[in-house]
Amino acid sequence: MKNKELIRQAKKHGTPVLFIDHDVIRANYEKLRKHLPRVGLYFAMKANPEPQIIKTLFPLNSGFDVASLQEYEAVLGNVPAKALRGHKKNDFIWDKIIVANTIKPIATLKAITGYNTLMTFDNPDELTKIKEHCPDAGLVCRLRVQNVGSVVELSSKFGVEPGDAANLIEKAFNIGLTVEGLSFHVGSQCCNIDNYLNALEASAQIFKEVGKRGFKMRLLNIGGGFPVPYDGNVPDFEGLAKKLRKEIDRLFPKKIEIVAEPGRFLVATAATLVVEVVGKSFRDNKWVYYVNDGVYGTLSGVIFDHIPYHFSSFKRGEKKMSAVVGPTCDALDTISTAEMLPELNIGDFLYVKNCGAYTNGSATTFNGFPKAKIVNINA
Repeated sequence: MKNKELIRQAKKHGTPVLFIDHDVIRANYEKLRKHLPRVGLYFAMKANPEPQIIKTLFPLNSGFDVASLQEYEAVLGNVPAKALRGHKKNDFIWDKIIVANTIKPIATLKAITGYNTLMTFDNPDELTKIKEHCPDAGLVCRLRVQNVGSVVELSSKFGVEPGDAANLIEKAFNIGLTVEGLSFHVGSQCCNIDNYLNALEASAQIFKEVGKRGFKMRLLNIGGGFPVPYDGNVPDFEGLAKKLRKEIDRLFPKKIEIVAEPGRFLVATAATLVVEVVGKSFRDNKWVYYVNDGVYGTLSGVIFDHIPYHFSSFKRGEKKMSAVVGPTCDALDTISTAEMLPELNIGDFLYVKNCGAYTNGSATTFNGFPKAKIVNINA
């Protein structure tokens, strides 16, 4: 969307407002399909739970990676009505949803039993729960792998050590459960190809060991973490995908199904946030601009996602070092202390690109400030 149209739409809808362009989401999806043609895609709902995204991705043959019953039900509630026609609980799009949270509440397991859903596990106690409350699930054993060089680390909380995986998988089979395969996650915004290569090698060895014990698996989930070009320092995705394709084909025969759980890659570049300057003051030798969204809202990723969001101005003029802070009464609500901006007035707009991942999904209403409006375009 061009600047004039952004301003017009911001005035029309009011700020803060997050514009999500679904043509960009489609293009990102097709880019993954082009460069990783063997890999089936499950959109990681946690990256952006906006319901319209489900409706956009479902016709493209996307599956969905969910972490909770609420996300599970969001998928069921937002696929086209004709897709549900004729389906019963025991056969509904079983290949379209994977519960990728290794820990599931008993209530969740009870609610989804009968759907033939894939789900991950990484410990014996989880197997006991699944056996009792959701025994028809197809299981995927999650491995603990290196996350070195990834912006958001995930291995400290999830995954069985590779050396213990075969024993855990054997236990699952022995108690009457079905293990479909393995999964791993190299960390979000992974800029280190070695994370993927090492994880693929470890997975191949486990497949061999499990096979020697007389059990067959047919699926490998390589997680997500594909890097988004927030700046010029991010490695080229096409080069990463080429190495991934080569290593996957070397280690895994065609009979092994390969899937992934991209989240950030699909939605990050698809959204632009427009905010309004609601106050200004000159502090510490620079202008500080108070805007009507911040780290407790759409820009929460500044704190937990470790992504530095940068502001652009619709105004021209000499740019000087400035700070931009959010509207709440907490000094933590500081978005950036080093933005090059022209001098702004109260009522001026700023915008932030690449704001589609881990933004509106984790926004709060702290201090009573409302969340940003969401406007879907090209939906």
